Amino acid sequence: MYATDRLKFSPYAPVRNQKEFWWKYSTDAARAGMVLKDGRVADNLMVRIQEDLVDSTIAPLLRQLKQEFPDPAECGHIAGKVFAKLAEMRHWVPLAAQFINCGRQIFDLTDEVVEMLEHTDFGDCTLEGLNLPYEAFFVRFGKREAIHLPFDDEQGDEYLDGAFIAKTPYDEQGNLRLKFGFSTCKKGGEGVMLPGYFLDFTPQEQAMPVALAIEHAIARRSSSFMDKPDDDDIAKAINSHRRGEIEDGGEILKQASSLIVNALFYLESLGTQRSPEPSRDAPTQYTVRWEQANPVQREKLKSRLLSEGYTTVYLLGREFSSSSSAAQGGVRRTHWRRGHWRRQHHGAGNSLIRRKWIKPQIIGAGSEDEIKGHIYAVGNTESPDTRH
Repeated sequence: MYATDRLKFSPYAPVRNQKEFWWKYSTDAARAGMVLKDGRVADNLMVRIQEDLVDSTIAPLLRQLKQEFPDPAECGHIAGKVFAKLAEMRHWVPLAAQFINCGRQIFDLTDEVVEMLEHTDFGDCTLEGLNLPYEAFFVRFGKREAIHLPFDDEQGDEYLDGAFIAKTPYDEQGNLRLKFGFSTCKKGGEGVMLPGYFLDFTPQEQAMPVALAIEHAIARRSSSFMDKPDDDDIAKAINSHRRGEIEDGGEILKQASSLIVNALFYLESLGTQRSPEPSRDAPTQYTVRWEQANPVQREKLKSRLLSEGYTTVYLLGREFSSSSSAAQGGVRRTHWRRGHWRRQHHGAGNSLIRRKWIKPQIIGAGSEDEIKGHIYAVGNTESPDTRH
């Protein structure tokens, strides 16, 4: 398999996208200082994205599609879908550039912890005061069989496998916007290389209970694609596809967003004590060399890994692997008892709030069905509490 082909099957979207035209454009924007580490962007960046990535692509692509699909209706449908993806560049270029400027941080969650997070509810928790490990980073879940959306008639569905996360300035008062960029893969594991679904949360939405915030953010984003009086046919087609994607996949987007939020709560609980290591797909020789290397040697090895289509990650969730395996091997699994996040008031006048995780439990045949959920405090001495 050629290196370029292997990249498409990387378990990490930042790796498999690195040779795509829009990712290279994002890298150049990051290096040129058009996107800063905190998410601020140059005044002319959006205009340049529209001209360089969207407008310049539409005309030749439309000519090609007209030759391949002589039926105007079919051609228009396909063109609208492709153009809708291109229009997302205005969100994805700043998101990718910020990720690059923040050091290309990747958190790789084990299958065991992802499954537990899929069976965890939010309770009355909000996104307020969420303490993220970096201003921009990527979280890998692995292909989620239950979280999928139609891709096309020939290649079937696309499946959630990760998410870019970022916080960026929202207003002059210092409020921040929380951004999610969904990465997806196809049935066979090949990555979807064009930018995927995008969702953001305003400060007002971050103050809502999480489930309500997700519904509100999806509805707001869908409403932003209503036709304007001066829109031409192409703009209307793009708007139609963008609305359709959100409306048709609304329930799946809720599931994906819910998993991402649970992952962020889990990351918050771990504080800053973590160390990177070669990615799960890296050859064993690199893992051995990494363990024996000093900090200077590790920096060189990190660059070598990236140049060969691998990376370094923070692999998280190992603490659940043994208990999950024992539960699955020793008792026939029947169902999950769902976990949830609990808000706990504390401090002077109960003015502070911290999140606690009531861990989900596997209930098996023959068990007493009385296993108590463990409570995990979210936050630590390095993480600020939320004031209400």
